Amino acid sequence: MFKNTCSFALVIAAAALLAGCNKYKIEPPIGFVEVSSNSYETRMKAQDDVGLRVHRFENVRGGTLGYWAADLVTKLGKRGYVLTNQQPARSKNGREGTRFDFDYTIPGTDDPKFYTVVLFVTDDYKFTLELAGDREHAKSYQARVAAIAGELKVRGCKAASKICGGPQPPKLSSPPPDPIPGLPEPPAPAATTTPSPNP
Repeated sequence: MFKNTCSFALVIAAAALLAGCNKYKIEPPIGFVEVSSNSYETRMKAQDDVGLRVHRFENVRGGTLGYWAADLVTKLGKRGYVLTNQQPARSKNGREGTRFDFDYTIPGTDDPKFYTVVLFVTDDYKFTLELAGDREHAKSYQARVAAIAGELKVRGCKAASKICGGPQPPKLSSPPPDPIPGLPEPPAPAATTTPSPNP
């Protein structure tokens, strides 16, 4: 009897330990299959080549949602991504995040794409939930982003956390893209002139 009780206790302890190792959790949404998964990244794919990825990064002291949101938009903007929408998001376990929708074109091509990323930040981790594919599919998939993000559980919040309960970032905008070596620079926007008043 004692032996069985100990064995049962060990099984429960092992299950709890394994559950504690899952820093995020998401099931494949309808229409997606899981291609690969590990403790840092899960990749999924739909039949029309729209990709879904959840990526976990280590956070650092002072890393807030506002800080990492500005960092994300700036870096993507310099790579040619144009921010078209920003709004709050929420995970399945009630964590506040921010959603960003981008348009972009692969450099040197006329191949328009969409890219949506939902950013969650906890004391221990940053999480990105990303959807990307041909722009013709943007409308149907972007309509599902809130529901997909609502199925993601993220962990890493400390008790009375100021990071997890922090404010939404201010409205952000994409910076001009950096020039790409070997490609002509995009034309500068036409200067606007104010017509002089009639004498």
